[in-house]
Amino acid sequence: MTTLPLMMATIATSLTVSVVTASPIADFNNDGFVNASDLITLTGSLNRSCDGECPTDLNEDGYTDTTDLMILIQQWGEVPNYVANDADQEPQATAATRDPDRDMSWQGQAPVLLDAIYYDQYTKLFSHGGYDRWHDAEVYNQGEYTQAWTQENNVEVQPMVYGGVDWDHDGSVSEEDKANFVIWLDANVPADYNGPLCLDLEGDWWPMLDTSSQTVMDVVINAYLEQLEFAKSLRPNAKIGFWGFPKKSHTKIDSTTASIDRLLEACTAIFPDVYENNPGGNDSVRLQAHIEKCLEMVNGEIPVYAQASPRYKLDSTGYRYFHDQADFLRDQVQPALDAEWTDTNGLAHKVNGIGFWEAYTYIAMYTEGWSSMTMLDRKAIWNDIDQLHIEYLEGMKELVDIAAEVAEQQMQVAKETSAANNSKQTVVATQVALDAIQSTRTQQQSRLVGQIKSAQSTFASTASSFRSSAKAYRSARSSWTKARRSFSSSMRKYKQGSRQFNSAYAAYKQARKDMQEASQDYRQDRESFQTARATMNTAKEQWKSANADWQEMATAEQTLLATK
Repeated sequence: MTTLPLMMATIATSLTVSVVTASPIADFNNDGFVNASDLITLTGSLNRSCDGECPTDLNEDGYTDTTDLMILIQQWGEVPNYVANDADQEPQATAATRDPDRDMSWQGQAPVLLDAIYYDQYTKLFSHGGYDRWHDAEVYNQGEYTQAWTQENNVEVQPMVYGGVDWDHDGSVSEEDKANFVIWLDANVPADYNGPLCLDLEGDWWPMLDTSSQTVMDVVINAYLEQLEFAKSLRPNAKIGFWGFPKKSHTKIDSTTASIDRLLEACTAIFPDVYENNPGGNDSVRLQAHIEKCLEMVNGEIPVYAQASPRYKLDSTGYRYFHDQADFLRDQVQPALDAEWTDTNGLAHKVNGIGFWEAYTYIAMYTEGWSSMTMLDRKAIWNDIDQLHIEYLEGMKELVDIAAEVAEQQMQVAKETSAANNSKQTVVATQVALDAIQSTRTQQQSRLVGQIKSAQSTFASTASSFRSSAKAYRSARSSWTKARRSFSSSMRKYKQGSRQFNSAYAAYKQARKDMQEASQDYRQDRESFQTARATMNTAKEQWKSANADWQEMATAEQTLLATK
C-alpha cells in the first residue's frame, strides 16, 4: 500500500491501455461520476479476493487488484449517458470573512528583491541635501551601473520618503509639509500604485518607540498615525509602513516596550530591518527570529518587506564599513527569506520582499579628501561602489530567486490541496495519492534547496579566499621581482660575501619563499573555488531537472483532484 499513491500518479499520467467496453462502470455510489469517492471504495478492497457480491472487481476475475484500479482511473470523470438525480446538494461551507477594508491580493505571492538604495538624485524634491548634491548626481549619473543592473534584472524600486510627511523634519506636520509631500508623491508614486511605500520617520520620535510607558507610547503612535493616515489617503492602494518598524526592541523575547498594536493595525505593510553591526559574527538566528516575530505581530494580515544593508558601524563615527558579501547574505538575506510563521489555520506566512538599502551620501561622508576631488574622481569612486552594489545584489537575487521558486512550488501544492477541499469525499479520496506525491516532492525540494544553500555558502567562502590569495600572490610575485632585481644589482656592485651582497641575497631568498608559498595557496584556493563553482552549478542543474518531475507530479495530482 505504501507505493499506491505514486503508482496511481503514474497511471493517471501515462496509462494508455484501452478500457474494455464490457467492464462494469466504477461509479460505485451511483452519483454519475467516477471520482474520489469511488477511489476510496476500491482502495479499501484492494488486494482482496471477492466473496459474494464484489462491485470493485471491475474485470470480474474474482480479485480486486491493480488491474481494477487501472480501469477506474481510465473511467475517471462523468459517466456517459448518466441521468442525474434531482436531490438537493449539500450547501458548501462559507469561507471566513476578511476585513473588507484590507487588501489581501498580495497573499500567496513569491518574495521579490527591491532596490531601496538612496541615490543623491532622490533629494531633488526633499528639503535636505541641497542643489549641488542632487545636481552633481544627475549630471554625472550617480549609480549608473547599479541602476542599469536593477533594470536589466527587473528589480523594482522601493519608494522611500525620508522624514515621512514631516518635510522640514521639525517633529510636527504643517500644511506646508503636507503640500511638499504631495508634490513628491505625485512626482514619484503613481496614483494607482499598489506596491510598497516606506516612510522613514526617525528623528526624535524614533527612540521614543522603545518606551515602556503606554501613555508615552500612545503619544508617539499618534504622531506616526497622523503621517501614516495622510499617506494612505493619498495612495490608498499602496502598502505603507515605516522603515525599521517593528523595531528589534519590540520583537525580542524579554521586550518591555509598551504595546504598539494600534500602529501595527493601521499599517498596510511593515518594513522591519535586519541590519547588524557585528562583522564576522553569525547573527542569522537572532535576525530570523526578529522577522518571524514581526510576521506573528501582524498575524499574516499585511505584507512584510525586510530591509537589509551591507554597511555597518563600529562606533559613533557612523556606517563607514561594508560587510563581507558572504556574511551579509548569511546573516541578513537568508534569515529574512527563511523566516516563517504559521497561523492557527495552519497557513504559513513569509516575507513578501527584501529591500537592499544603501546611501551614496556615505561615500562623500567617509571618503578622505572628498571635498577637494574633481567630479571625475568622484564619479570613478561612485562607479567602484556600483560594482560592489552589483556583487551584493547578484548574491541577493540568487537567494531570492530560489526562495521564489520554492514558494511557487509550495503555492502550487497549496492550490492543489485547496482544490481537493471542495468536498469531504474529494479530500479523503485524493489524500491517499497526494500525501505520497507531495511528500516526495517536498523531500526533493528540501534536499535540493539545502544543496544549493550549502553550495552557495561554500562558493561565497571560497570566492572570498580565492580573491584574497590571488591578491597575495600578485603582491608576493611583485616583491620577488623587485628583490631579484635588487640582488642582480648587488651582484654587480658588491663582492660575494660582503654585507651588502648577503643582505640582498637573503632578501631575494625570502621573497622567493614568500612567492612560492603564496603561489601554492593561490593554486589551492583556485581549485577550491573551481570545485565550489562546479558544485553550485550542478546543484542548480539538478533543481532544473527536478522541476520537470514536479510538473509531472502536478499533472497527476490534477487528474486525481478533478471532479466533474
